[in-house]
Amino acid sequence: MSQPPNRSLKKEVKSKPSAKRWLIACDILAMLLLLTMVLRLVLDKTTGNAGQWLAFPVILLLVCRFIISQKASKAGESSETPSPLEVEHLRTRVAEQQQTIEEISDRTRLLLENIGVGILITDSLGTIRFIGLQAARLTGYSRSELADRSLESLFKNGTPTFSDLVTRNFPARLICQGKNGEEIWVDLWLAQVMLEKKLCYVVSMCDASEAVKAVQRRQELIAQITHELRSPLTAIYASLSILTRKDKMKPEDEANILTVCSRNAQSMKLTIDEILDYSKLEAGKLVVELNPVNLQEIVYQATESVRSLAESKTLSLKVEIEPLVVLADSRRIIQVLTNLLSNAIKHSPRNKSLTVAAWAKGDRVEVSVADQGAGVSDDDKKKLFSSFAQGDDAKAIPESSSGLGLAFCKEIVNLHKGEIWIDDAPGGGAMFVFSLRKA
Repeated sequence: MSQPPNRSLKKEVKSKPSAKRWLIACDILAMLLLLTMVLRLVLDKTTGNAGQWLAFPVILLLVCRFIISQKASKAGESSETPSPLEVEHLRTRVAEQQQTIEEISDRTRLLLENIGVGILITDSLGTIRFIGLQAARLTGYSRSELADRSLESLFKNGTPTFSDLVTRNFPARLICQGKNGEEIWVDLWLAQVMLEKKLCYVVSMCDASEAVKAVQRRQELIAQITHELRSPLTAIYASLSILTRKDKMKPEDEANILTVCSRNAQSMKLTIDEILDYSKLEAGKLVVELNPVNLQEIVYQATESVRSLAESKTLSLKVEIEPLVVLADSRRIIQVLTNLLSNAIKHSPRNKSLTVAAWAKGDRVEVSVADQGAGVSDDDKKKLFSSFAQGDDAKAIPESSSGLGLAFCKEIVNLHKGEIWIDDAPGGGAMFVFSLRKA
């Protein structure tokens, strides 16, 4: 790594101390000696040569002064006209220092260009003077298009203004207006600095779109879970209120009310299990234990767990499965089938049927759950297995699930090294299919 420019160059070109002080000292001593000699001559009247003994030091001082002045003049001439070797040495040092400065400048620019945060530098009025590569990519503008623009022009409707930005707390989450008119959520920091003795502002921006989407998904999930839990809880509360009345009821009416309570309690449990299991999946804490299992037994347990829910809508359950053995975690595959069956029941009109089928295909076994509902649009098929996705028709169905069920199914099937997809069911409706390995 090259070192920053040092200050030795100044010391090299600095002139040596002059001999003026020595010349002045000689002059002062000579004048003092001459004055002493004159005083001796005036005061000592007995002899005419009383001050002759001072003549020798005066002469010696004058000779020294002459020698010093000659050397000083030669030194002055040599300092005013440096030798070619000294000139070349100074040129070399200047070139080295210039190269060091350029290297530091290039390294700083390279850092600003490739840092993962968008960097802008504005003057004191908010006019953009420097544009980092990431800032240009984030906004969609080229550097030439951003140069000399006001910072506030990048934000939706020009708000906040630059003066508002300077006085607010950071980080701030704002909407940036992209080149094509799209709205881009950014987290922004602004710092005041002095560059070349001028007040400037360094603006740091990073894309916050994913963070905003995560917040929106969390809010949607909370709203959906609230609805999922409130509906069955309301039904349970109403049923128990009827049972606590003192009026006598027929045994069959009491049995029906208890059935409603049981069914709604089961619905609440499924919702809570969905959320807990999916949170384990996202944290990487959910594992599967693969063993050879009888597929018919798994399907039987899954269909029995949702039978009361299907009967509440007078739906019939059909099972068309060959005797097959698959390599699977039976508990988790039962969860997958239960989720798919619950989803099919909720999206099926009354007095229809659901069909669970399975067949061998090479070294795989494919399992399907088909309903006779409205089906799924092509757009919804692409996003149906993502978290919180429910499809366009979910809004019209008060029993729509929390949206985690299908995402959970996909993750479980992936852990089994299988695949899951959706097709159109024969005769209308939707058919969910997933594959497992043969044992």
